[in-house]
Amino acid sequence: MRRFLKRSWLLPICGLLLCGSAQADDRLERARIARERGEATQRFQERQRECEQRFAVTACVDEARAEHRQALLRLRGQESVLDEAERKRRAAQRMAAIREKVSAEAARDASPRPARPAPAMNVVTPRQKPAAPSAASRPAAAASAPERSAQEARSRERFERRQREAKAQRDEAAKRQAERAKPGKTPAAPLPDPAGR
Repeated sequence: MRRFLKRSWLLPICGLLLCGSAQADDRLERARIARERGEATQRFQERQRECEQRFAVTACVDEARAEHRQALLRLRGQESVLDEAERKRRAAQRMAAIREKVSAEAARDASPRPARPAPAMNVVTPRQKPAAPSAASRPAAAASAPERSAQEARSRERFERRQREAKAQRDEAAKRQAERAKPGKTPAAPLPDPAGR
């Protein structure tokens, strides 16, 4: 049986190597494989029905399954050979297309290009320098020492005023919290439970 399987693998391989019109042969081979697969499945089903009539059903069905599996493996191997040949053929076609494209690009690059006329030169006159910056547009770093100290004093006053406001708000919040925590005052009712509907 193994010798037969080894030889049966060689037949499609040899046939594929010798075929000239590969696509037509591939279609015929794939149709043959599909037909043989259908026949093998039909034989398995017939053998399975025959086995059910016998006393030792399990051994007979196991043997039929093994034969069916071998037939499917053989056909799958033939199909993989066809698939590999198809992949190689597509790769060869793609490589030929790439070579053709590269050679066309090389020919285009090698051909002399028509000379383009030089673009007209636009001469732009230089702009006049702007006048010296006014005192208002000068940076703050260039401000005089008295101006700087006055600005720092205003900033310090603003900072201290904000600090006093923040402290007053904290004191107010603490007072409200202490009011709420006084004994004898009923606490607020809790929110309803949304899961308790």
